[in-house]
Amino acid sequence: MDWRVVANEPWIWICGAIICAIALYQCTFFMARALRIMSRSGLDRKEIGGIVRAAAITSLGPIMAEIFVMIALVGCISAGFAWQREGAAVGSVATELIQAKNAAEGAGQEFGNDKKFDMTGFANVVFVMNVSCIGWLIVAGLFTRYLGAARRKIAGGDSQWLSILTICATLGAFGFWTSTYLIKMLKPEDVPLGLATIAGGLFSVFFFKLADWIKMPRLKEWALGIALFGGMIIGKLAAGY
Repeated sequence: MDWRVVANEPWIWICGAIICAIALYQCTFFMARALRIMSRSGLDRKEIGGIVRAAAITSLGPIMAEIFVMIALVGCISAGFAWQREGAAVGSVATELIQAKNAAEGAGQEFGNDKKFDMTGFANVVFVMNVSCIGWLIVAGLFTRYLGAARRKIAGGDSQWLSILTICATLGAFGFWTSTYLIKMLKPEDVPLGLATIAGGLFSVFFFKLADWIKMPRLKEWALGIALFGGMIIGKLAAGY
């Protein structure tokens, strides 16, 4: 059986819809409570409207960035399974994309390549993407109230040290994933993959710098999505498509 058939079964879409409905209820519930609290605090309707409007505008950047990355995920694991995972349950599409890629490679297959990705690869992707969520769900559910104190103890009163540690860990992780594509440039047929990676990195740096130059920090929220698509376009052009 083709893995796409399983990934787009009706029950997959129904499960995604149920999760999405729960998330919409939660959003509505907390927004209603927030509006009541603001009213009790003495804010008038005009002030509350301004706060809501500012929040909505601010959310557009992250939403569009997630949509851009979501399109790439849909192209690799189909619309049904991507909807079930990202409709409301997980939220970090970029993280899911990386987990799916690593899972496929762990099964000896190539993520995003229809000729080198079959039911075995898809099963491994499903397993890894689900198991990888268990850890943070347990931590978030049981230990959130203690994370503030743990953060202060780890930092030892120095918040800058903790920031540096976080940045180093992030650079190490993404550096490892980037290098896997750059190494592939040793094979002539895989040069477009390396060029796409380099182009994506350059696009990302450019838009982050551009946001500083034009004093528009919200542009940074779009950088990942724009860099992803820019790199994809360069890679396709280099491959002769």
